[in-house]
Amino acid sequence: MNLIKKEDALAESSQKSILMQDTLTVVSFYMGDFLFGITADKIVEINKDLEITPVPLSEDYILGIMNLRGQIITVIDLAKKIRLHAKITPKLNLIIKTEDEAPVSFVIEEIGDILEIPVAKLEKPPEKIEGLDKEYVEKVYQLPDKLLLLLNMEEIFKN
Repeated sequence: MNLIKKEDALAESSQKSILMQDTLTVVSFYMGDFLFGITADKIVEINKDLEITPVPLSEDYILGIMNLRGQIITVIDLAKKIRLHAKITPKLNLIIKTEDEAPVSFVIEEIGDILEIPVAKLEKPPEKIEGLDKEYVEKVYQLPDKLLLLLNMEEIFKN
């Protein structure tokens, strides 16, 4: 029983430290005309030209599976998953950690920059984002020339 309380206390202190951060490190990437971001702590690696094996009868946004150094990873067409209405030419695999620490690959078009974003300047997404489902966008950040859309990873990994 003592062990559970210690684990709960560690998890709670971890959440507090994230909320108290001044900046958030975000890996940005492009799909169509949109600039998306995922927090850097979720990114495992970025690869290109990995062989994808199709999985019959899977959801339409699942492209298949791939073997990454002996580990089988599900490959997701992120544009289809978030219902992005744009012509996408996927070129890269963005390997990310899910909540249960199992890696998943999102196919994306182009990698952007690694950005340090002031947490205080993050805003709620607008009521409507033309060309994709707003439910998959957690926060937005206005860059000088573009709007960065931070993805809501919890929503993406819901069934």
